[in-house]
Amino acid sequence: MKNAASKTVRRAGATVALAGALLATTGCGYIYEQPTTFMYDASDGVSFTMFPKGQRVDVRNIMVISAGKDQPGRVLGTVYNLGEEDQTVSFKMGDQSFDVKVPAGQHVILDDDANEIVVDNVSVHPGEMIQGSQAMIGETTEAFNMPILDGTLEEYEPYIPNAASSTTEGQFESEPNTKEDAAVAPATASPRS
Repeated sequence: MKNAASKTVRRAGATVALAGALLATTGCGYIYEQPTTFMYDASDGVSFTMFPKGQRVDVRNIMVISAGKDQPGRVLGTVYNLGEEDQTVSFKMGDQSFDVKVPAGQHVILDDDANEIVVDNVSVHPGEMIQGSQAMIGETTEAFNMPILDGTLEEYEPYIPNAASSTTEGQFESEPNTKEDAAVAPATASPRS
C-alpha cells in the first residue's frame, strides 16, 4: 500500500512541477507586451499620417540619400492619399523644400525614377537627421526629423545623386498605382527651392 501511495504522490508532484514549469515559460506573454504589436518604422525612414480636412494622407519610410554634408540628396519614400480629394504635400527640411502631388486614392513612390526628387544641398552628415522638418497640407502640419543616409547600405547606393547634379526642376509624371488606372490622372512630384 505504501508503494501505491508513494507513486500517487510522485505523480502528483511531477504534475505540479510540470504545470509550474509550463506556467513559468508561458506566463511572460501575459505580462509582457510583444514587440510585434507595436507600430514602428521597419526601415530607415520615418512614417506619419496626416488628416487634412478629414482626408487621410500617409507618408511612409521617407528619407534622404546623400554622399555627404553640403551635397545633393535624393528623397525616397511613399506618399499615400487615402482620401477622396487630390492632395499636395509640401515638405520643408532646413532651407530645402519640395512638393509631392498625389491624386485621390493613389500613391506616389519617390524611389521610382519617374518621381525622382533631388534637393541641392543636405545640411547634415549622413547618419544624422535634419531636425524640425515639416510636412504641410494646407493648414495641417506635421513636424518630424528627416533621416539622412548614404550608400553604406547596398540598397541605397544607386540613389546617391551625382555631385554635379543640381535640384531637379519641373513636374514628374508617373503611372497611377491603382486598379482604376484609366479613370484617374497620373501622380506628380516636384521640388521647390
